[in-house]
Amino acid sequence: MNRTGGDMGQADYHYEPAGPDLADRVEAVWHLRHDGDEAPQFIAPDGACEIILHRATPPLELRERRWTRQDEAFLYGPLDRVLKLQQTGAMDVLGIRLRPWALGALGSRPARWRNRAVPLAEIIGTGPACELLSHARQAAHPSAFWVSAAALLDRTLPHSEALTAGRELVEVLESGAETKTAGLARRFGVTERTVSRRFERACGLTARAMVRIVRFHHARDAIKRGIDLVEVADMAGYADQAHMTREFRHFAGITPVPARQPAAYDVFYAQRNGNEM
Repeated sequence: MNRTGGDMGQADYHYEPAGPDLADRVEAVWHLRHDGDEAPQFIAPDGACEIILHRATPPLELRERRWTRQDEAFLYGPLDRVLKLQQTGAMDVLGIRLRPWALGALGSRPARWRNRAVPLAEIIGTGPACELLSHARQAAHPSAFWVSAAALLDRTLPHSEALTAGRELVEVLESGAETKTAGLARRFGVTERTVSRRFERACGLTARAMVRIVRFHHARDAIKRGIDLVEVADMAGYADQAHMTREFRHFAGITPVPARQPAAYDVFYAQRNGNEM
């Protein structure tokens, strides 16, 4: 999940990529400390999921028009819409960022977790969930968390053929080599229905949702680089600028124009795209 939001001041943020034994399923562990304020923050989906381990009081999340306190340890399932959070105190959180195709390692029907914050104990059991949270709270830095928790994560996220098939689809889509479900189906010699089934088994999202999310982030990156909005809409494959604006409201809670401005959590996007902070 990529973060967007207003100017909340400087976040203390550390990012540690996964080692080679886990890099095919886990992108990184990150640690965020932030004093924050009471202004709602918007989280835009990017096709990936994260295990969230709070080291301090969790923030509030808007669920069904009500602000609800997040759990201490949970999996945020695949998002296909904007998510709104509100801090009520200092944030201290460690996140385990899964590869987009790795969600299927946690269950055979990951789509049931879509747009949900699922208590981690419900997915991997109370013992492993408590153990991960304990590692997160004792670790002074993400690298220390890797030392203590890597073996547990490796057991928790087993390999499967579904993950391999999902990875191939996601990597082609993110590279821009194909931008539509029909193109993916032709490239892999399968039906569009098979493409969608593989996405849902690995990522918990439909093929259409993944296509829309990847297109949104390609557009956002171009806007951050200062490219004209009309040109961005055309490059990204939107019908027109109005179409792009509707998609930005759906996925980010803002229009494309504010997306040009630097935000406190742009570091998340920079790391996701492999750029320097």
